[in-house]
Amino acid sequence: MSEMEEFDDNDIEFIKKLNESSRDEMMELIYDSIINDKMGALDHDAPVENKVAGVQTILDFFKEREEYEKCLELKNIINQLLC
Repeated sequence: MSEMEEFDDNDIEFIKKLNESSRDEMMELIYDSIINDKMGALDHDAPVENKVAGVQTILDFFKEREEYEKCLELKNIINQLLC
């Protein structure tokens, strides 16, 4: 019996929702770190391109959720990184 066969449909749905909510929470935490800590959250030796790509990933997440105010703030951070 595979591991998935041990779960019924309700269990599988619960696991999917837990995964989604965990991702949502993680993205919110990352967003808060970037915005509230300003550039401190991005203050490390990684190349600017990597920082921009990371912030763009978060921006894309919020764009998909149509949270455009957050997108604008993240876009401003990207512009600051590129200056």
